[in-house]
Amino acid sequence: MKTLALIFTTALLATPVAFAEDVTCTSNMQELARYSSAPLDQLSDEARTQLEDHIRLAGEAQAQGDEEGCVVHSSKALQEINSIGNEGAMDNADS
Repeated sequence: MKTLALIFTTALLATPVAFAEDVTCTSNMQELARYSSAPLDQLSDEARTQLEDHIRLAGEAQAQGDEEGCVVHSSKALQEINSIGNEGAMDNADS
């Protein structure tokens, strides 16, 4: 039983490594550029401001060579963009 638990635990710990993407500041910023025409009017004013702040902070971090800061802010911006429309779909699923 201990062997099975060890195998299961090892598999769970190894899974994120096996499927992890190589996320970089440059790749995130390129993806953000592709989403420049996203329908931001679907966001609340607060969410739009937060998105714009993350994009600005990511750009500043990139200009300063702060890879980690850029990845953090650009990833958060991409999460905001990817959530556009999903909230409505989730609301409809609850109906």
